[in-house]
Amino acid sequence: MGASVVVVEYDPSWVQLFEQLRDFVLPVLSDLEVKIEHVGSTSVPGLAAKPLNISVISYFEII
Repeated sequence: MGASVVVVEYDPSWVQLFEQLRDFVLPVLSDLEVKIEHVGSTSVPGLAAKPLNISVISYFEII
């Protein structure tokens, strides 16, 4: 044990970091119908959070 969790004040640059990551990944997936979302505490404006930027990629296939 002994591990600690660090929570920091909200940082508006988290939005820009997500956008940069999304813009980097999206072209690679351009042949697929995908949605990339910024999720977790860093996606909530004004909320203190663990400084981890989490993105989720959803893939939809219509049969």
